[in-house]
Amino acid sequence: MDFKILKELTYLPEGNILMVGNTINSLERNVLDPIQKIVGKKNCVLKRQNKEVFILGRKIWIEGADKEDAYKRIEGESLLRAYVDEWTRIPKNFTKTMMSRLSDRGAAAYGTCNPGPPSHYLYKDYISKAASLNIRVWKFTLDDNPWLDAEYKRDIIAENPPGTVFYDRNILGNWVAASGLVFGNFDALNHTVPCPPVQYRAKELRVGVDYGTHNPTAFIALEKYLIPGRAKPTWYATREYYWDSQVMLQQKTDAEYSKDLAAWLSGVYSAPPRLKAPGSMDTEGRFVSECGSFNAPQMEARKVYPQTIEVDPSASSFILQCNRDGMHKATAAENDILNGIRKIANMLAAGDLIICQTCPWLIWSMSNYAWDVDKGEDEVIKEDDHPVDALRYVVNSL
Repeated sequence: MDFKILKELTYLPEGNILMVGNTINSLERNVLDPIQKIVGKKNCVLKRQNKEVFILGRKIWIEGADKEDAYKRIEGESLLRAYVDEWTRIPKNFTKTMMSRLSDRGAAAYGTCNPGPPSHYLYKDYISKAASLNIRVWKFTLDDNPWLDAEYKRDIIAENPPGTVFYDRNILGNWVAASGLVFGNFDALNHTVPCPPVQYRAKELRVGVDYGTHNPTAFIALEKYLIPGRAKPTWYATREYYWDSQVMLQQKTDAEYSKDLAAWLSGVYSAPPRLKAPGSMDTEGRFVSECGSFNAPQMEARKVYPQTIEVDPSASSFILQCNRDGMHKATAAENDILNGIRKIANMLAAGDLIICQTCPWLIWSMSNYAWDVDKGEDEVIKEDDHPVDALRYVVNSL
């Protein structure tokens, strides 16, 4: 879109021009910086405080649209041109208002985006009706960009691995609904091992906590190992805790869960064996229960204190209780669901994430974690997802 903008600026008549991004920072990073590299700093001058940029001497109004009320900032203005970056991240009411302001003779809007679900307003209200609305649509795949070198393309595919909705959208350029298993690339045979390599020691421990009162509570321990021959660290999910109050007929308080977490971190927690994860099997030296699944002697030898304890951000009272009990690493986790899912899928594809068989609840949850096709949006079925959520919280911290 950069070259289209530059070409038009040389002949457009007088009129207001709007350039929109999800935020002004993302607009600067994705559009303005590349334009500046093309025309030089003197010919692309950003005045952030005034929300203006001067490109080839032409003043352009810039705006971020990351909130639902952002449309109020452009009400009452007439526009000759609008350029939109990351259009699928722009609120619907902003787009509707912007389109209604394209009132100058010959006015037009241009935009770029990665595809989303077919239920997204941009596809449903505009792209799917392109013929009747005088809209032109171009579809590009990753291979359509001749300027990308092979190494960069390999990295992008690794971030959006085959077998996931992210590959279908961001690599193939398709507007597809998320359906089926979330981690279609997860294979319990290839992505699980009995335990971390015994000849190496963990360099770092991070913990994720998905907290529930009526719903199950899950803890996941993620350990960092430096394996010779691998350029990047390998993260092993080594231990888990799982408590289902409805099955156990006992609802725990914040203080009781905090006490469990402290004992679990020290490797001395033991739970009454009552509920095993579906498909889990007991082996020598391995304890499998509804609340914990770990190799106690091995973990004692490997004791590592957590660098961070990433807790379900809605569990503010539990976070406070943990801090009162001396676990000051407990903090509200980043809860970007789609980004966390993508990072887990990427790590699985790259061999950067391995799940130990001492985490049967996590393995079972990963194998059954599915998209909610009835919602029409990118939402998962909120059922038996607690170990995966705990993993997602800690992976988002990496």
